[in-house]
Amino acid sequence: MTYKKIFALSPIMLALSIHAQTAESTNKQTAKAKDEDIETIRIVESRIQRVSSGATGLGLDSFDTPQSLSIIEGDTIANYNLNDINSLFKQVTGINIDQTETDRTYFSARGFDITSMHIDGSGIPFGDIFVGDLDTAMYDKVEFIRGSNGLITGLGNPSGTVNYVRKRPSNDTKASMALTYGRWANMRAVADVSTPLTDSGSWAARAVVVHQDKESWLDLYKNNRTVLYGVVDGQLSDVLTLTFGYTYQDNNSDGGTWGAVPMIYSDGQQVDFPTSTTTAMDWTYWDTLNETAFAELSWYITDNLNLTSKLNYIKYEEDSELFYAYSNTGLDHDSGLGLLGYPGKFSGEDETLIWDNTLQGTFQAWDLEHTFNVGISLADSTTSDLDSGALSGFDVMPAFPGWNKAQVTRPTWAVPYEAGFTDVTLNRFYGSVQLAVTENFDLVLGASFVDYENEGESWGASTSTSEDGSSPYLGFTWEVVTDLNVYGSYSDIYQPQYYLNEDLLPLGSAEGRSYELGVKKRFENNVLVSFAAFRTEQENLYEFLGYGDGDGVDDEDYSDDFDYALYKGVTVDSNGFELEVSGQINKEWSLQGGFTALNMDDENGDEARTFVPRKSLKLLADYSPQWQEKLSAGVSLRWQSDMFYDTAYGRISQDSYTLIGGYVQYSVSEQISLSLNLDNITDEKYLSSVRTEQAFYGSPLNYSFTMRWDY
Repeated sequence: MTYKKIFALSPIMLALSIHAQTAESTNKQTAKAKDEDIETIRIVESRIQRVSSGATGLGLDSFDTPQSLSIIEGDTIANYNLNDINSLFKQVTGINIDQTETDRTYFSARGFDITSMHIDGSGIPFGDIFVGDLDTAMYDKVEFIRGSNGLITGLGNPSGTVNYVRKRPSNDTKASMALTYGRWANMRAVADVSTPLTDSGSWAARAVVVHQDKESWLDLYKNNRTVLYGVVDGQLSDVLTLTFGYTYQDNNSDGGTWGAVPMIYSDGQQVDFPTSTTTAMDWTYWDTLNETAFAELSWYITDNLNLTSKLNYIKYEEDSELFYAYSNTGLDHDSGLGLLGYPGKFSGEDETLIWDNTLQGTFQAWDLEHTFNVGISLADSTTSDLDSGALSGFDVMPAFPGWNKAQVTRPTWAVPYEAGFTDVTLNRFYGSVQLAVTENFDLVLGASFVDYENEGESWGASTSTSEDGSSPYLGFTWEVVTDLNVYGSYSDIYQPQYYLNEDLLPLGSAEGRSYELGVKKRFENNVLVSFAAFRTEQENLYEFLGYGDGDGVDDEDYSDDFDYALYKGVTVDSNGFELEVSGQINKEWSLQGGFTALNMDDENGDEARTFVPRKSLKLLADYSPQWQEKLSAGVSLRWQSDMFYDTAYGRISQDSYTLIGGYVQYSVSEQISLSLNLDNITDEKYLSSVRTEQAFYGSPLNYSFTMRWDY
């Protein structure tokens, strides 16, 4: 059992180790603070030892957590140029990416869609699809908790939770700048500055600025984004600290797709188009704007008791003009005919307010230390979606491929109307406790109680629902011998769903159970090797049926083709295992990666969600040679097994494939370094997804050059 201090300071996972130089820096800063005043001690230490609340809310480190988790640190993000969440998620053990469109992505773990993404431990479920391309420059690290997550989200989705840990001010003045130029005119600049605001260091600030312009291997597609991030933290009194900040991300895409390229002919043969193929028109765009204001107040009631209150206000806006290519008869193999056009203009606005309050502490019983965590979270989210119908553009399209991207001119749009809205209230009370039964055996008990209400409408159909639910949690860790933990966990699944069934009624919640049993072995240098076996049973999980107007009749024209997305509830069981390794192997090599294997079956014993690969391997290997300290290098490897999707015309499949990348970095001086990054070195051709009968091809060989300056 590893003892810890839970009152030190920020949400969701304790880093695998605090290196020797960090400990030395802590001692120096603390000694200096003692010579000045008691205020500085607390804030100086808190900046160095930021502790995350973890999968259980108890601040357990990776070794003592009875679930699988992966942490991608900031150095790894920078070295491999993982500048957005899509490129980052692709490198994480057990995480699958479905890029069904250029600007919308599904993420999944253990076969199920990830619906919870938190920032510094706060967030609410966002549905099953992510819009836009979130930049990673403002984050210190990203944490991935796999398995049921009801204790930290209130909703027990069996896939897992992603937590982004924001960068915070440092105790010393630091600055860095990175300039990147890459293939397809990819130009990126990042500036990051942190400085104390007072001589004692009791107040400090940090700012990050990003601008990027890039084109793509896909015809027409290009993207630019601007990111601004600012944060201030400090000491209000001996027992109160305050953090507040603001984030801004403006993401603009031109030539984006709505849907993608048809992947199968009407005769059942799969297509084979150039990797640059797209169905977009030259007037299409998809713009998003994300803004967040946040504040965090911590009260150190005693050395063993801490109350934290966090407030997050999130505003999201989007505006798009898109073109969808579809078919009622299928794409003819010989002529390339059969596609129809459907333009759309959409805009939307979301506002979310989240107030989290958590009391964490330790107590003594039977001569052992125990940890507890209780909290209440109040969240309200409203959305409004506008639709501007096209007055032209519903054309019979010419032969595909071969379009000049201007076959359909930009339509005239009707006056917008509110096609959908939601008003979601998610209130929850949660608690957990780590009981040290013996010095080597811990029990983790917890529960989350949820009050969920949604008043909404989607294109005239009500999506309103009101539900109460709970997600109990039971886990244990047993240190059988020194640095060898056996663990297990169980949690209920309770996940409200906003989808409509064939009767245009809310589908209702998905429910079930999640089990995990594993072993974690810690070696020297904090190298951690873990093995986990998992099982998930889920009922009433949504499955897409198709589009319609709810009358059960297929009209001959397009009039009911896209009125509603209709779903049915299915029962799905998922079984599998994961093997993961992370840490510094020796003075020159470090590894991070793992292997995942799973099976998924429906209530009839047939394969379910076949668009999810059943096996995957992710690996990052970094090399810092002792014979040349100015040189460093890394290799990335991603392999996944085959996957497929059955359509009315036949099967769309993607064979197993391997993508290899890496970087080489050379330090010209103590402050300046140059690096070359490569991805898909073998120029593998592959599909970005087979989740539907439309897809586009993934990136071919990519390269970039970066110059970094550190002060």
